[in-house]
Amino acid sequence: MKRDLGKYIVNGIYIVLWLTPIYFFAKDFFEISSLEILKERYLKEVVMFSIKQGLYSTIIALLIGLIPAYYTAYRKDSISKLIQGLVFIPFFFPVISIVTIFSIIFNLPLIKELNILYTLKGIIVANVFYNSPIFVKYISEGLKKIPKELEEAMRIDGAGTFVIFFKGQLPIILPQIFRAFILVFTYCFLGLGIILSLGGIKYSNIEVEIANTLMGGADFSKAMILGGIQFIILLALNFLGLFIKEYEIYGEQEEKNLNPLFKISSLIYMLFQYGVIILTFLLSFVNQYTGKFSIKAYYNLFSHEFNENYEVINSIINSFGISAIVSIITVFLIYVIIKNYSRLTDIIIFSNMGISGAFLAITLYYMNILFNIPLIILLAVGYIIGAIPIGYSFMYQYIKKFPITILEAAELDCKNFYQRFRYVDFPILKNIFISSFLQIFAVIFGEFTVVYTMQLGDILPIASLINYSLVSNKKYMESSAFSAIILFIVLGAFLLGEYFKERD
Repeated sequence: MKRDLGKYIVNGIYIVLWLTPIYFFAKDFFEISSLEILKERYLKEVVMFSIKQGLYSTIIALLIGLIPAYYTAYRKDSISKLIQGLVFIPFFFPVISIVTIFSIIFNLPLIKELNILYTLKGIIVANVFYNSPIFVKYISEGLKKIPKELEEAMRIDGAGTFVIFFKGQLPIILPQIFRAFILVFTYCFLGLGIILSLGGIKYSNIEVEIANTLMGGADFSKAMILGGIQFIILLALNFLGLFIKEYEIYGEQEEKNLNPLFKISSLIYMLFQYGVIILTFLLSFVNQYTGKFSIKAYYNLFSHEFNENYEVINSIINSFGISAIVSIITVFLIYVIIKNYSRLTDIIIFSNMGISGAFLAITLYYMNILFNIPLIILLAVGYIIGAIPIGYSFMYQYIKKFPITILEAAELDCKNFYQRFRYVDFPILKNIFISSFLQIFAVIFGEFTVVYTMQLGDILPIASLINYSLVSNKKYMESSAFSAIILFIVLGAFLLGEYFKERD
């Protein structure tokens, strides 16, 4: 009973954390008359398009990710390791870089004739590139934990590979597939940069409408209604998870030979994904006016004269500091949340992702006006709220699936939560904590929406804000170089995190 009460308290505190600024904002700005927009036809079209492009993108990403996931689960070669590293893309790869690269790709002579740019096809292609690695990660890790004895038993009964997968393995990994589906659909459903840049004015989803409402007419009440619709849709989808049964099953999967087509398909997938990343780096060394190789942009970024106008160096230092502090806090909060896990936790965590980043930032800024809370603290709160769902996905399987025998022994030998954390959990999960810290650090370091909407550039220069300032002032070469530097820092943190995870 006491433990159940603790779960309710932890979940309740987390709900209060992100609902409080929304409550005060709604209390002062929401107007009943704004509900009239629910009758407008355009709103129904926007909602239907948001759902349609999200579902199309998610289903195609699932289908494309199946073979690489299967290959990664059962092979331990260099292709498999490189594919595993692609999970860096959906969590850390800057959206602006994706938009830039695909705009160039879709304008290449042969591809341009296909008329992909500014169409639903272009949006889906970019979404699939961006999010399919999530399916690869979740499905492959689920398959790895299925005991090889299960497959052996089914083969003895005459089952082939197809039957083994659909009747034996698929039901067991369905919870992992569902979590990946929710995460990918949420990213596609909330997509702003991709739809704005690759879809053009012809297409608009709910997030685009929220941004236009806030930055255009400043109709806060309308923005709240749009945000509420967005939240309800994602909340309803998350509730479906209550009907998916989880299996407490563990094991070690052996490496096995696969049909050569699995390797060829996985290789093509890997080359395409990494090709886009490499192209992003190459563009930072190309003078966009002459088309020639140049490193002048990198020199300019760190020159004294340039930093008098654009605080590049300070922004990197500030981003390092706030990202590190917030990441430490976030890792500990996620640990506490998972240790007090209930079926409701998944719904609360992933529903949080349904809140518009721009709208959340405005509500946090309003808390500064009401209660004079320092903006840097509110920025940290915004970062934490945004990072918890992602960090939760990283840490869940390691903390939730902690060996029950060790947990039972800890309950007997340790007097309280602190002792269990210090003497049992931390020594065993140390590498997972370090890995999660580095990966959450990478997410926060590249975040843009919250700090941009809160307009903190003059108070606290942040790397993503300075880079946006470079683009706005048409410093394209320096912006490309700075994007490459940010990507290098983020990728380095991610790879170091993967190293510590592998050591666990």
